[in-house]
Amino acid sequence: MSSTDPQPSASGGDPWRKPETGGAPGAAGPGPAAPGYGPAEPPASVPPGAVSPYGSGPAYPPAPAYGAPQYPAPGGYAPAYGYGYGYPKNSYAVWALVLGILSLVSCGFLTGIPAIIVGNNAKKAAAVGEADNPGMATAGVVLGWIGTALSAVGLLVYLVWIVFAVAMVATTPST
Repeated sequence: MSSTDPQPSASGGDPWRKPETGGAPGAAGPGPAAPGYGPAEPPASVPPGAVSPYGSGPAYPPAPAYGAPQYPAPGGYAPAYGYGYGYPKNSYAVWALVLGILSLVSCGFLTGIPAIIVGNNAKKAAAVGEADNPGMATAGVVLGWIGTALSAVGLLVYLVWIVFAVAMVATTPST
């Protein structure tokens, strides 16, 4: 409890209510203070260099230098013994995977060939040690090849169907 908080009264009244001054005859003023609670006195100012009656506060460490990291490692935990922080994931592998998925879903050649190229660049970066996600790059390359192959098969089937349709129209006698 601080010195600014209201002290409980002996009469058990509301500690937040202001005491009445003067008032009706027969009204009792504030009663005697409860044991252990003296009247609220303003804290005495302690001159500089004197020992505070409240003891010394906790010893806080000095503030970190400007630009020094102030927060723990990502995730809040330090790496396990013998394992350091890995290389950052490169965005090429992510792009290769996204382009490979798009080549399967809708875009075919338009995203399959770039998925192969970007995925191979990402695999080279992982082999050199600039990234730690070669599996994602490989998945992008594989999906790019599958999407390109399916697009080639689809284009071939479409061309055969066009040739067959033209041949049917050419061999049908007109009336």
